[in-house]
Amino acid sequence: MSVASEASAAPEGVEPKLALPTVALADPEGFSDTDIRSELLGRKHGLRAQREDASAEARGLEHGAPEKSALYRTVQQLLAEEESLEEILRRSFIPLHGPGQLISPRDLFTGPVFRVRSKAIPRERFVEFTVPASSGASSLKYSGPELRQSDGLVFLALINMARDVRVGKPVSFSPEEVCRALQGQYNGPARKRLRDSVQRLQQALLKFDTFSVQLCQRFDYPSQGQWTVALDRQVVELFGRVPNVWLDLGRRLSLPEGLSTWLYAFIESQTTLIPMKTEALRELCGSEATSRAFENKLREALKHLNEHQVIDPGWRIEKGVLRWRKWTGQTTLVERVLGAAPEPSSCSLPDSSREEAAQPA
Repeated sequence: MSVASEASAAPEGVEPKLALPTVALADPEGFSDTDIRSELLGRKHGLRAQREDASAEARGLEHGAPEKSALYRTVQQLLAEEESLEEILRRSFIPLHGPGQLISPRDLFTGPVFRVRSKAIPRERFVEFTVPASSGASSLKYSGPELRQSDGLVFLALINMARDVRVGKPVSFSPEEVCRALQGQYNGPARKRLRDSVQRLQQALLKFDTFSVQLCQRFDYPSQGQWTVALDRQVVELFGRVPNVWLDLGRRLSLPEGLSTWLYAFIESQTTLIPMKTEALRELCGSEATSRAFENKLREALKHLNEHQVIDPGWRIEKGVLRWRKWTGQTTLVERVLGAAPEPSSCSLPDSSREEAAQPA
């Protein structure tokens, strides 16, 4: 039995957006109606319809009629059942998002959990560090193998594919379909990269004051047929601590993996972009590059982000400070005068140039 989101189908006449493969229930007999989002939503909508009918009928009766009191008691009972189902959705399911979206807690996008590192540098087998936390959030530490941007994409893909099933329940997927969706190819090396990433996620722990969360809990990968994963039941707690951030799957896949993809997620996690020291960005993304080399890579990444309409043209790096602005689609005064986009390193942004360089919000 496959599990597909109600939002999966594009309206008639509209070209569907890029979407990740659907999953199947690994053990259909081990699932109940409350383990599948669509079943819960169906029941919830049915209860609401009954409640509205009972309310309408009660309003048509005379005040004090015994039937009126009985109907109001029924309304309260139906409302309590609705709220119970809503609580299951809130506590046992990933927040609702579409097949072409990626979702993550903000804190995973603003620090070095999924690092930017050169492929030529061997991964560290074990790292441990404190994750920069949002204001008011509880302490968070990472412990496990070094994760990079490719692992982050796999984690977001697993979250997306399992979004409509109760967390902790196993789901199956085609490794070929996932490899083609994330890597654009399917062969032995692509299959191994996917397997290695999921295995690293199994070893990865996010540690809070009172509990820890594995980024992936169960993983079965037979040489033939479907692979099976199950998310840690506590993973839902990640989404309730801090604001969540949504990324567009197609845009994420179209960007060069590395600094460009880390910056895309970082930018989407910010309300506005304030001037930032390039050294601060280097530390946040976990880059091992020298300051000069990082700044050169940063310039290339910013060009890609502008081309993909993530940031406006006119960004500049001066004296180690980056001034930039989220994409608005509006041209600057310099562009209007020249009739073309200027070189990115030479045009300032009017609304940010007067601010002091600062750490991210």
